[in-house]
Amino acid sequence: MKRNSILTRIFSHNIVLLILSFLLAFVAWFIINANSQTETNVTISNIPVQISLPDTAVEKGFQIFNDTEYTASVEVSGNRVTVGSLTPSDITVTANQVSTIDHSDEYILPLSAKKTGVKSNYNIMSSVNPSSVTVFVDKFKEKDMPIDKQQMTVVIDEGYYSEVSMSNDTVHLEGAASKIDEIETVAIVDTINADGSAPMTLQETLVFLDKNGNSIDLHYVTSDIKTVEVTVTSQPKKDVNLMLTVLNAPKNAPDVELSPSAISIYGPADQLNKIRNNRITIGTLDFSQLSNKKHEFPYDFSLPDELKDCHIISENEDSVTATIDLSGYGVTTITDEIKARVDTTKYTAEIASTSTVKLTVYGPEELLSEITDSDITVIADVTKMTDQLDTEKTVSLNVPLTITLGSAYGECWVYQTDPVNVNVTPKS
Repeated sequence: MKRNSILTRIFSHNIVLLILSFLLAFVAWFIINANSQTETNVTISNIPVQISLPDTAVEKGFQIFNDTEYTASVEVSGNRVTVGSLTPSDITVTANQVSTIDHSDEYILPLSAKKTGVKSNYNIMSSVNPSSVTVFVDKFKEKDMPIDKQQMTVVIDEGYYSEVSMSNDTVHLEGAASKIDEIETVAIVDTINADGSAPMTLQETLVFLDKNGNSIDLHYVTSDIKTVEVTVTSQPKKDVNLMLTVLNAPKNAPDVELSPSAISIYGPADQLNKIRNNRITIGTLDFSQLSNKKHEFPYDFSLPDELKDCHIISENEDSVTATIDLSGYGVTTITDEIKARVDTTKYTAEIASTSTVKLTVYGPEELLSEITDSDITVIADVTKMTDQLDTEKTVSLNVPLTITLGSAYGECWVYQTDPVNVNVTPKS
């Protein structure tokens, strides 16, 4: 009890407490100060790498292309308080030897570090990690490229044809010019199984190919899209033969050859079923416009209206060449009289110009040696133009000629002639 009372009396004095507090504070200060002056090493990480191209390179349009941001780390030494408060902004890491950059290429640039913050009472103890960076320098380029869907294979049931549409037809590329120039084709490379029952929609990845067909990774190039939506629509298809309507053809005339002679079309089944005898007529061929030589005619055609929703499966889907060889035939000329045909109960008709015409006749040589004007009839047929007549006054009509050969000369034909003027007068 006496000991406790003595301690109580001692700690009850303020001056004693003040002295003890001072001693404790001094001990704490001494310990902290001793530790803060202790030298230590610290690694500062994620320091951005500064890279500046020379003005000569910038003026030529060069710039740095990189897939990631370059950062580095540096080991520093100093008292514990100072180095413990350092951040990446207190140190600058710079790429050196940039003066060598003067053309498109990959460059390895050594790195160095220096103090740039307000704190300076520390030391940079080691080289920069990494010691260098590899940069790619090139000119900027942008380019739109078509997406090639021809490398996509669609497997479809026999008797059907698939049509492929895409959400995008082109892709926009930006980046290093030399890398973009390596891209020869942007394609969809895939095999799709379609059953023909309903449209299929798929998300397809774009593949970038070089001139040898090898896949290219997009280094230093960005693409506005990496995938496209592909829709595959399947419809029935049908193979049909092509034909021409031949006018004024002589007997035993050579056949007209068409190239292609047949095409494949696809579309709604109800329209395909309207094709009779698996044939489509694409135009006419008039012998009255042909001479005795080999002829080739291009025919640009479209499908008839009853097949309006159908499409042709062909690279040159609307172009056909017709060939006919008439070089084995002979030729002769005959002058014949023109006769006007008119309703004689109402009108009279008179050939306004010459009443004869010079005809060019083609056919086998042995027949042409015998033919005369008596074997040919030339008619200016006004009866086919009654809607142009006037019951009160004379009218002048430009009338085509109708030319008929005798039955013995059915293997011959007459070259086209110009219409003639006929004056038609109503009877009073």
